[in-house]
Amino acid sequence: MKISNYNLLLAISTLLSGVVIFASLWHQYQKVEQVSRIHYQSRLLVQTIEHVFTMSQLWLTTQDLLFSGRQTYLAKGINEQSAQLRQTLMSVKGKLVNKDGNDLVLKLIVATEQNDVIVNLFSQVSRQKNTYWQARIADSDQITTMYVSNLEQLSAQVMRDNHFWSEQAKRAKSNFTKLSFLVVSLYLGFILCTVSFFSKYIVKPIENITALALQRTSAGASVEFIQTRAATEIIDLSIAIQQFTQHITIEKQRAEQERCNVIRANDKANIIMDTIPCSVLLVDEQGLIKECNIETEKLLLRDKAHIIDKPVANFVPALATLDGQFDKDIALKNMEESLLAPGFENPHIEFTGRKIVIMGAINYLITLNDINERKHSQKALSSLNEQLIQAEKLASIGQLSAGIAHEINNPVGYIRSNLDVLNDYFKPLLAYIALTNVDLTKNSANKKAAQELYQREDLDFILEDIEPLIASTLEGAARVSKIITDLGNYAHIDEKLPEAIAIDELIEKSLTLVANELKYKVEISKDLAANVNVIGFPQKLLQVFINILVNASHAIETKGCICISSHVVQQEINVRFEDDGAGISQENLKNIFDPFFTTKPVGKGTGLGLHIVRSIIEDHHGRIEVSSKVGQGSKFDIFLPIHYDELAANKLSVKQLIS
Repeated sequence: MKISNYNLLLAISTLLSGVVIFASLWHQYQKVEQVSRIHYQSRLLVQTIEHVFTMSQLWLTTQDLLFSGRQTYLAKGINEQSAQLRQTLMSVKGKLVNKDGNDLVLKLIVATEQNDVIVNLFSQVSRQKNTYWQARIADSDQITTMYVSNLEQLSAQVMRDNHFWSEQAKRAKSNFTKLSFLVVSLYLGFILCTVSFFSKYIVKPIENITALALQRTSAGASVEFIQTRAATEIIDLSIAIQQFTQHITIEKQRAEQERCNVIRANDKANIIMDTIPCSVLLVDEQGLIKECNIETEKLLLRDKAHIIDKPVANFVPALATLDGQFDKDIALKNMEESLLAPGFENPHIEFTGRKIVIMGAINYLITLNDINERKHSQKALSSLNEQLIQAEKLASIGQLSAGIAHEINNPVGYIRSNLDVLNDYFKPLLAYIALTNVDLTKNSANKKAAQELYQREDLDFILEDIEPLIASTLEGAARVSKIITDLGNYAHIDEKLPEAIAIDELIEKSLTLVANELKYKVEISKDLAANVNVIGFPQKLLQVFINILVNASHAIETKGCICISSHVVQQEINVRFEDDGAGISQENLKNIFDPFFTTKPVGKGTGLGLHIVRSIIEDHHGRIEVSSKVGQGSKFDIFLPIHYDELAANKLSVKQLIS
């Protein structure tokens, strides 16, 4: 049966028992109340009868005074007392319930009335009529005697009734007390039975389930929660708890298995983290380090306890914003080079960050790679590269040396020739000066000899030719000086810091150094219109231009043309070298920038020229593009970023550059 039915049964039974108890007690109470009321009225009636006795004694005493002293004035008082007696007796008559009592009261009333008639006669009879008085007194005595007898009978009857109702009241109260005790006992017994019933079929099963739930069991042991002798809901509840317990047991076993798997996975993860050859940091959204591996301790030279819960910016300042907060965007950079905080002997690192979610919280997994050895290697490689570039530069100087020597020999040749001519001019001039150095007016012979010498040596021509000879000689010397200066600048190692370079002027210098290489078979076409500067290393860019010009010259077998142009294209300078030489095949075009790749015969090239060209261009944050067709020539486009200070000086805007 369901608990709701139990509750309904309990409610109905409690209501019915309450109604029965209330009805029984109320009925008995009404009886007690009725008997008590009658007993009370009986006691009042006894008191009234006693009062009647008192009044009757006074009434009879007054009559005795009247009869004995024949004091007729007392008749009126006796009549009033009789009237009061009758009134009191009438009230007694209204309270009596039996017929005998009422008859006695009527007799008493009649006796008082008869006695009043006799008393009234005395007031009309003279006191001298003794016989009449005696006769009337005898009548009155007879009446009063009957009156007293009836009054005593009435009093005895009232006393009996009072005693009867007193006993009835005591019995009714006793019965009410017994009934109340019985009813309360029965009700308590009913409550006890009900509680026992509920305890057996509701409370006890619940206590059993609770005790089983609190009972400690060994691993793998099962507990039986199902109750058979209980309310339907409790049976269903015990079955549900049993199923739920079994489900919890299964889930607990599964969770324990997963926990073991997680522990093993964590152990594996810790082993993997500790064997990763780089530092790994787990950082929360506030930038606090929550986990790290052994390599992190080695890199940061601290124990794990002094790393955990510390801001990552304390060790890698690049991961903090200007206001000191954790920079989440920087943390997600890939292979970003940075420095550790000041105080570390080997500060160079490279970090990579990834955003991960752990248990609903966003974290950042940051790896730090110690790149100090790489930096040292890069520095050594950079030094080696500089040496390689310098060696290639010296090699190109060696290739150009013959042409440069020829370029120097040409002006030196005509300088020497001019000096020989000047030497020949010098002798007759000295002789003429010697002749004219004396006073010709005193020595006419010397004057004549001087004139003959002037005419014979054609000193007019010599004097006219001396100035062009000197000018030609100075020009040749300046040419030689420029070639030597440009060559010296080319061979010179660049300064450590970049400087502003006028590209158009640098192209002119390169043409000067390779002039002999080009002049016999190459026609140069120039369109140098950049007129802006770039930031870089002039000797390295000069090497780039020389290498490209020499390669273009080698690609031209007999006669050809090299077109050189420089223009501002958007925010870059575009320097173009275009020749009409033999061209480069498509299969070789993709390899021309590879080191040691060359199509020239053995001993004619190192294969490093274009590789160094691209390296230098990339070092200047530029790029080089090449296109070529076999038999039609090649085109090299070099793009270099503009020096913006020079743009501002020349009042060039970006819109003008784009246009």
